[in-house]
Amino acid sequence: MEDYREAQRAKWKAKKDAEEATAAPSTTSPAETAAAEAAGSGGPSAVPSSGGSGEVPTSRNARRVHILPVHPCSCELDQRLSVLSPTLRKMRADQVPVKTGMFLRPSGYEFVVVKCEPDEAVLAMNTDYFIEGSPLKRFEKVQFICLWDFERARTDQDATTLFRDYINPYFKEKNSQEVTSILSLHERLPIQNMEFEVMAAEPVPPEIGIVDLNTVVFVDWDSTPEFTKIHFVPFQDTLPAAYEYDIFNDYLKPYLTRNKLQNFNQNDHFTFQGVQFKVVCCEPRGPARISKNTTIFCEGVLHPSLRNLLPPEMIEQLQTLPPGLQMMLLNTEAIAGGYEERLIEVQDILSRRHGMQQEHIERIPAQRWNPETDHDGHNDHNGQTTCMVCLNAFEANNEVRQLPCGHVFHVSCIDEWLRRCTDCPICKTNVDRAVRQY
Repeated sequence: MEDYREAQRAKWKAKKDAEEATAAPSTTSPAETAAAEAAGSGGPSAVPSSGGSGEVPTSRNARRVHILPVHPCSCELDQRLSVLSPTLRKMRADQVPVKTGMFLRPSGYEFVVVKCEPDEAVLAMNTDYFIEGSPLKRFEKVQFICLWDFERARTDQDATTLFRDYINPYFKEKNSQEVTSILSLHERLPIQNMEFEVMAAEPVPPEIGIVDLNTVVFVDWDSTPEFTKIHFVPFQDTLPAAYEYDIFNDYLKPYLTRNKLQNFNQNDHFTFQGVQFKVVCCEPRGPARISKNTTIFCEGVLHPSLRNLLPPEMIEQLQTLPPGLQMMLLNTEAIAGGYEERLIEVQDILSRRHGMQQEHIERIPAQRWNPETDHDGHNDHNGQTTCMVCLNAFEANNEVRQLPCGHVFHVSCIDEWLRRCTDCPICKTNVDRAVRQY
């Protein structure tokens, strides 16, 4: 039995050695060898792909393509698709790539690809075509500004250098008889290591058009001033409580890095990763931008008072009102629901959404203030001697207006209030309802 097993083992080993010897002489196919030789010599290779079709892989398929006629083309909306169809079918069959800015000239018409997703792709059966919109005009003039930030500071280069070294080479490379550049107002173009913004164009409207080699281009540096100092302060109730953090490195610096070109004003608000900040002070007041030379402060915290939560435009309106009126608007003691409801109410009051009309205010009787009768208590002023809107004491012969609830105010003060709010500033009685009796 042992001799038999040994004989079988020897036979199996001999067969295995024979198979390995047969496979050993060449592990590379002739086609692969030819490809390697061509690659080594730097020449082209005509080796077919693994699929055996000999075709180079095609570009990505276009998902959406927006095509518009070029002014003064008179192709009506209901005719556009029928005019374009033969050209689009041929491009799809020939696998001709389509790209943003590409001209299409079917049957004597001129169209342009306003947008292609992705920017360069081939048409497919499932490509969506959009043809709605006014014919695209060629811009006669375009104004660019070169933007700067705390990473790209403004240099002493002349504006002509910006045109010669950046704008002119960029459009010469992109524009030809077959492809053009399509820009919209306030669009930003990264060119080399600089960023340019379209500030103005003619003719406008529309706000999107073609920039070709006949367009007159102007370029200058961004004139936005830079801050010398700026102080950002977070709101305490938005700060994380479960872990330690560095307010500048974890929140403020990442936000500023992502928004390098943002202009700030005093009292501006912004939120980053759940933390709300406010610009409490800055030099100059703004609008301005942070530069490499700006000193940034972020010490302290803000409590969510109404004054701190109001947007800058509302604060400006608030500052034009009398001091007492400001205090009453910012008072939150009567609001049990917290700041959100009161903030909405104050915004409504400042925007005069729910005030009284002047003709209804005039129905409330006005009179001259007589300090002697009021001091003796012979009138119905409830012992009131101060206007709670301006916080000034009434003086003899001041023109005052007594509301139906009995509270008295200077005419100019209470009229300003009632034009914004229908309630008495003190007791919250609905004055409009009392006057008009509804």
